[in-house]
Amino acid sequence: MTPYTQTLFTKKSFVAAAISMAISSPLLAEENQSQAEAIDTSGVERISITARGRVETLQNVPDSVTAFSADMIETQRITNFRDVADMTPNLSQLDNFRPGLARITIRGLITPQVGDAPLAFVVDGVTAPDLEFINQDLVDIERIEVMRGAQGALYGKGAIGGAVIVTTKKPTEDIEGSVKGSYGNGNTYNLSGVVSGSLNEQDSAFFRVGGYTKNSDGLIDNVFLDDEADYMSEDSAFAQLQFDLFEETSLNLKGRYTTSDAGFAYYQNVSEDSKEDYDLETSQNIDNNDQRDVYELSAKLTQEYDLGTFDFITAYSNSENEHFYDGDYSADATFIDEDGFFRAPFATEGLYDIESFTIESRFTSRGDQALRWAVSAFYQDKQRDNTINFFDDFAGDTAQSRSDFNDDSLFFTIADKNSSKAWALSGQTNYDITDKLELTTALRYDEDKRESYDPGAREDTFAKKTFSQWQPKATLAYQATEDLLLYAGYSKGFRSGGFNEPAEGISRSFDQEVSDSYETGFKSTLFDNRLTLNGALFWIDQSNAQITQFNVDTFTLENLSIDKVETKGIELEAALAVTDDLDLRFSAGIVDSEIKEFDRQPELVGYTQFYVADYNYALSMNHHYQLNGEWALLSRADVQVVGPQSFSIDIADIRSSSSTTLNVGIGVKSEQWTIQAYVDNLTDERSIEDLFMVADGVTDLARQPNKPRSFGVEAIYNF
Repeated sequence: MTPYTQTLFTKKSFVAAAISMAISSPLLAEENQSQAEAIDTSGVERISITARGRVETLQNVPDSVTAFSADMIETQRITNFRDVADMTPNLSQLDNFRPGLARITIRGLITPQVGDAPLAFVVDGVTAPDLEFINQDLVDIERIEVMRGAQGALYGKGAIGGAVIVTTKKPTEDIEGSVKGSYGNGNTYNLSGVVSGSLNEQDSAFFRVGGYTKNSDGLIDNVFLDDEADYMSEDSAFAQLQFDLFEETSLNLKGRYTTSDAGFAYYQNVSEDSKEDYDLETSQNIDNNDQRDVYELSAKLTQEYDLGTFDFITAYSNSENEHFYDGDYSADATFIDEDGFFRAPFATEGLYDIESFTIESRFTSRGDQALRWAVSAFYQDKQRDNTINFFDDFAGDTAQSRSDFNDDSLFFTIADKNSSKAWALSGQTNYDITDKLELTTALRYDEDKRESYDPGAREDTFAKKTFSQWQPKATLAYQATEDLLLYAGYSKGFRSGGFNEPAEGISRSFDQEVSDSYETGFKSTLFDNRLTLNGALFWIDQSNAQITQFNVDTFTLENLSIDKVETKGIELEAALAVTDDLDLRFSAGIVDSEIKEFDRQPELVGYTQFYVADYNYALSMNHHYQLNGEWALLSRADVQVVGPQSFSIDIADIRSSSSTTLNVGIGVKSEQWTIQAYVDNLTDERSIEDLFMVADGVTDLARQPNKPRSFGVEAIYNF
């Protein structure tokens, strides 16, 4: 083992630990059974989930799943996907250079900047066709479920590392709703509202409408422009209609529109020695601006039969993005690299549009039988148009914006018209072999036909290829006692290959990625539901692991395939109801990810996979104290620890330090009102979100930092 990866356990110790875990857990449950009988408590919240396509209890599902109920979402102020990742083992989200490109890692599988995320993101049965549709605020949410491990058999291509299932709140018969507002430093405010009710006296038609507006002047200075680099303004509106057409038939219609205007790409030029010197601030001469409009429409028809439930879903998604930024991340008009070569400062414009149409049908059998099954069919047609324009910025020491550049300063354009036509068929069974032993099997076939070309040079750049994969899954679960579940399983994941931008000097295509994931784990409930303790060990073999490299010669992004990556890890989650008024939650994830084979750059064999932290831990505390018959005092605190990681294939030896983030809040709550003060990143911990080489030499680096401390007050009114 090389110095660049820390081995957590060998294959032998991995198996030994799994056996030890399986043997010791039932003994622990039996040892504490008598103690549990003496404890009088309401216990840990029992959460129902739909991860396997039907309603089940979290503790009875033989998969690694982290779930957040509506109460947990409100109490812990979960407003976006990053908040979810911070509280989930071996899941992370780092800021990318623009808001629509979240950099997600899960169990050591990463998001290449060119390509797809390592997980499926599913909202009310609709799978997001691209990263652009993930990074929006989570508003009016009933439940969030994070499945870890390859879930391709259940959720198709892209679910190579897991799946996130989001369930929004449904329309209600009675009029109800809520209003939430907050104000914080940086002139940051957020106002949202939702109202729901019936449309007719027969209670056969219902509505739910809402939206939010938020704004921030920003918290990160651009010292050259004397303004904030991370300003944000976003508005969103959504609506949902539910119709009970017949006794056994319902129709649900949903729509959402989000528009945003934001500062982004607030990189700072640093060296290897100064990469974690946060006194170095952003200094760019261009007002970086990102504008995005996202449209989403869906319809779901549900029909109940004696045999089971039929769902038919169709969805339309569209994202239009325009961004303009300082391409050399500097206010220096005469940028010279470490070798003394002159590099002209430049500005970059990106035009990135995505349009997708999806159809999916699913038939799910009744759940009150020994053999439960489901079959589904899927089709998606997606079009992605990408244009990148490069402009001379010889006035690099002068404040400028998009309007200061024209065709006279345009020196280079890259355009790519990329299409994907994908379809899939799948089946799943859950069979109770005995009253304690369940076998789950699933199989899905995905096929994805992709094409790419430069519209200005179609004949010279046209490329097409079909990617396909069978994705099986099998899990054996043993309900050792009423409060202890043991399981072991295997699953295969698949992420489509694709095409890089048609630029000279880069590889035109990249291969599809396949993962084989092995897992063994347990789920236990102890002390009369006062404590839930879940754990898992996993082993993943990746072939053609996708990663993106910034090509400093062409100033383009190039997706590469690392031939073999091996990842081992362990996860632990615990929820403890200390008293009726105090609960603690803890999660831990440890990953040992190692590049085993890389023909293109064999010197990187033995390194850890890039953007993968060695570990992440999270601990949260929520306390409730009844002041009188109407009001209660609420307090909360959570801390997240993230281990070291590397960021770029070109600077593999450079790794970050670990970071610790503390968030706190205190307030009061009644049946209708919640009022609280909060501080996020209380200690103002600074860390690296992104780091890459912008010139031929490790002293020419660009670093994007995390957000500094933020604080404010928030009020919620429910009616």
